Amino acid sequence: MKKLSFKMRITIFTGIIVAITAVSLTIISMYNAREQINLIISTETPAIGAEDMQNDVNYSIDTPDTQNETMPSAAVSSAAVSSATVKNAEPFADYVEHYTVTTAQTATRRFNITSIIAMVVIGALGMLFAYILAGKSLKPIKELDETAANITENDLNTRLPARNTNDEISSLTDSFNAMLDRLNDAFENQKRFSANAAHELKTPIAVMKTGMQVVELDDNITVDDYKEIFTVVKRNVNRLADIIDDLLTLTSRTNLPCEKVSINDVITEITEDLLLQYAEKEIEITYRLEDDIFVLQPATLVRRLFCNLIENAFKYNKQNGRITIAASKIEEGCKVSIRDSGMGIPEPELKNIWDAFYCVDVSRSKKLGGVGLGLSIVKEIADRFGWNVSLHSQEGIYTESIVECKK
Repeated sequence: MKKLSFKMRITIFTGIIVAITAVSLTIISMYNAREQINLIISTETPAIGAEDMQNDVNYSIDTPDTQNETMPSAAVSSAAVSSATVKNAEPFADYVEHYTVTTAQTATRRFNITSIIAMVVIGALGMLFAYILAGKSLKPIKELDETAANITENDLNTRLPARNTNDEISSLTDSFNAMLDRLNDAFENQKRFSANAAHELKTPIAVMKTGMQVVELDDNITVDDYKEIFTVVKRNVNRLADIIDDLLTLTSRTNLPCEKVSINDVITEITEDLLLQYAEKEIEITYRLEDDIFVLQPATLVRRLFCNLIENAFKYNKQNGRITIAASKIEEGCKVSIRDSGMGIPEPELKNIWDAFYCVDVSRSKKLGGVGLGLSIVKEIADRFGWNVSLHSQEGIYTESIVECKK
């Protein structure tokens, strides 16, 4: 059996309500009408007696058939009138009463029939109007359904026309259009992410392929040439491994065990490792760390988050630059800031820095070994933890990363 449409269900529910209301009002009106008519009959129909009949005696007296001359009413004796009144008063009263009751019953029946017909007509018209109004009210929902049915992943630009009625349908329309905007942005980001990932993976593969082709075509290749090509291949294999690890971090939803992690220990360990790696820059480190700052999160991801931020402070800093790392307790956990004296980020670029594979200066980032995934991973981990991460910068002066950690 085919299911009823929402429009028909609204019509049926409305018809049931109208029918119950009409039947109830009809029954009440019929009952009230009958009671009022009975009350009128019982209170306004007078008893007919001798005095009432005296005015009508000339209609009630039977004159003898043997009397040929008309007898004037004035000649009728008092005894005759009294006798006629007594004789005819009771039948006439019964007749009047019977006539009154019959008339009342007829009027009641007609009233009942009229009320029932009016009830049926009103109920039918109510259902008809309910069907028409339901169709008009549900028209935007039907348009929404048709729009949603025609939307594909390749065409997310269709929108419902805006409504200014300030009702539930208008709110639903706005929410649907806003959802399409978010979906369109998500699909565009996904396409851009896939294209950038393919490009980043393609570059080291192309370099290794070129090196192997050189080995294959050169008949006089030496051991030193092999070593050089091996070094290039090894470097690009490591780069591929790093990219794959970063992509897995961005897309993985594996629940890692939580541990009690010391923020101070994580920061100092990462900084000491990076000081050795970037020793040629001779960067000065300043710590402003409060004691006993802990968070309860997976240690691997906490270390990855701060490692990316601190490494950026080293990587994009100037020669003989400075890095200031501060950690302090706040009401919900702790606040960590990492400030460097590096090249900074232009104001228009700040809104895009959290996007995967986005680089402010592509050529410089490639030279320094970056692929634009570091800050995307920081944002992903922070969102997973429920932390707030922000970045402030002034081009050519400084860049400061701030992480508000929750316990």
